[in-house]
Amino acid sequence: MKKLIFCCLVVLMGSCKDKDDAVEPEVDYAPEYVGSYGTLVVDGPTSVQNDWVITATGKNQLAIVYTRNIHVEIAGTEVDVIQEYNLIDVKTTKDSFTINETVDVKQDNGKPLRHLVTGVATKVAGASGVAQLNTNIKLADPANGKTSYEGYLEFKK
Repeated sequence: MKKLIFCCLVVLMGSCKDKDDAVEPEVDYAPEYVGSYGTLVVDGPTSVQNDWVITATGKNQLAIVYTRNIHVEIAGTEVDVIQEYNLIDVKTTKDSFTINETVDVKQDNGKPLRHLVTGVATKVAGASGVAQLNTNIKLADPANGKTSYEGYLEFKK
């Protein structure tokens, strides 16, 4: 009889135990990316200043204004074009965010341009300890898949 009472007490205590099965709320990582980042790429006579202005638009959701200031020197002549990509559907995680959008590019020369922008940016601390975003980014024509730019960039805050 004592064994039966003891077993009942053990079962009763086990069933009354607090269960910590509550789902933890999802963490919002978007605010950790907010700010202005930039990088300069020089390749022979071509230089491109790449700038990102990142804002949080929702939980784990970012908007990025991506500006490319392109400068080319050709046989004593200089050509400048400024392109602006308004990315509005960027998804974040703890250490990275993903870009996969087709956008109409605003160009200061007035010519129409549409690009598929894809890439994953990873948040790291640079050599100086300042936050930076490392990415392999690709700009392509969505109609035929022809790539106009693909490369590795390190955006520094």
